[in-house]
Amino acid sequence: MRTQASASKGKIRPSVGSLLTILVLAAMGAALATGSLRFLWDATSWQMGFAVLPQDPSDPYWRTIGISILNTLVVAAVSIALATVIGSLVAFMAVSGNSLWSKLAAAYVQFFRNMPLILQALFWFAVISHLPAPRRAVQFLGIAASNRGVSVPFLTAAGQAAVAAAIIAVVAVLALMRRYRPFQRGRALFALVVGLVVGWVLPAFFFPGEAFGSVPELKGFNFVGGVHMPTELISILIAMTLFGSAYIAEIIRGGFATVPKGVIEAARALALPSWVVELKVRVPLALRAAILPMGSQYTTLIKATSIGLAVGFTDLFAVTLMSINQSGHTVSLLCVMTACFVLLNQAVVSIANALNHAFEIPGYSAN
Repeated sequence: MRTQASASKGKIRPSVGSLLTILVLAAMGAALATGSLRFLWDATSWQMGFAVLPQDPSDPYWRTIGISILNTLVVAAVSIALATVIGSLVAFMAVSGNSLWSKLAAAYVQFFRNMPLILQALFWFAVISHLPAPRRAVQFLGIAASNRGVSVPFLTAAGQAAVAAAIIAVVAVLALMRRYRPFQRGRALFALVVGLVVGWVLPAFFFPGEAFGSVPELKGFNFVGGVHMPTELISILIAMTLFGSAYIAEIIRGGFATVPKGVIEAARALALPSWVVELKVRVPLALRAAILPMGSQYTTLIKATSIGLAVGFTDLFAVTLMSINQSGHTVSLLCVMTACFVLLNQAVVSIANALNHAFEIPGYSAN
């Protein structure tokens, strides 16, 4: 019996997601072999409103769709990161034990979770569109907000090299000090000074005469320099962040509710500080229960990027519809869009399953 059990455990059982991915790739390969996707090499003859990479009307459909996938990934990644941070803070407020904070967290969740996402996107698009013109833009710490969007400073190649060199220098100095001498706070300050000097000298040598950063400046009727984020991008980011954070806050709060009270009481009985109990006992156990639901919510946010069509954001869904109107290849383009969304969401689900398997406690499961 043990031999049969061990043999069955050694068998590779493909998951439903992997089989679905194989079927999608096989269907795309068959469509490409039969020539139904040859139009992807034709010129689009139209230009995208927002594009992560430069896009021209002479670009073929495959490159334009690829750039729209990058647009979708950028919006999804940023909104997921922000929603996770905000949702975690709201969840901590909900379980803090403070009556006022708990009520504020509950009100936040109920308000943004029950409001349709498309309504939130249209609301923020209207708010940003009614900001002052660029000549009277709202400016704060180098950030300029106007009815044309938001322009923010960014690091140039020299600035990125400076930050990387400083971090590497600080880590190297601290590692050497820890190895050869007792570590002291004064030496940490010395390592910081070394990092700042290295981060200033090396980029100045390799990038002579180049500025470390680019700050938006008003020239004519708009801002030049920095990174410009148009109105449609900002509105969809805000809407997806607030909408997703409400669901993530409930998922994390539910994760905290699964932690047995006896474990927390045992940790406190060992006279551990409160922050140690929270960070090293309560949070790890809560995250184990929240990994899979959060992965599911992340896939929902990726699919929700299609709401950007309502505010003019050129994501995968919007570009696919424009390509259908221009080329007439409805079925082929819908299959391409479906395959892209399936692969993106399957990647997120696979990562969530891998993390859940890596962090699970042996012998501690619902089974």
